[in-house]
Amino acid sequence: MSQNEKFSFKKIDEEDRGLLEGWLHETHVSQWWPVMQQTETIGQFLERIRSKSTIGYIVFNNGNPIGYIQYYYLDGGKKTGLYFPTLPKDTVGTDQFIGNSTYVGKGYGTAFIKSFLAFLRELEPVIKTVVVDPEPSNVAAIRCYEKVGFKKVTSFQAPYGEHVLMRYDLR
Repeated sequence: MSQNEKFSFKKIDEEDRGLLEGWLHETHVSQWWPVMQQTETIGQFLERIRSKSTIGYIVFNNGNPIGYIQYYYLDGGKKTGLYFPTLPKDTVGTDQFIGNSTYVGKGYGTAFIKSFLAFLRELEPVIKTVVVDPEPSNVAAIRCYEKVGFKKVTSFQAPYGEHVLMRYDLR
């Protein structure tokens, strides 16, 4: 990856459905992400996998769509399953993936997450902390998050398996 890489983020909408569905069927994505159902809108899909407050974005690198990133406000565990009283009130969770396999394993994930955190800091200045919750077996994701600056906090059992809670403080 060169130093000239520029990332931008476009809020996902129904026009992006084909792109998102295609990425969700890629082997490197489908092992960690659920598949979208035929009858679901993008909004219904995001609510099903996280919460009503999930806001998703297509990630562009120099104008080319390469991945997906989302953030959501923690809801006291009602839908997300994440309830950690030690986290600041204005904490959001994030999930992401590189959809275009050409960009996997080359540092783009680390770079676009860093870029998104700067974007999020400007978009919602009230947010103090961002968390991710990869599965312990997703070693590549954990390594990526550590390169970004996320720190491991704890492991926990979610309704869909064991996860590692990692934290990044924006402020």
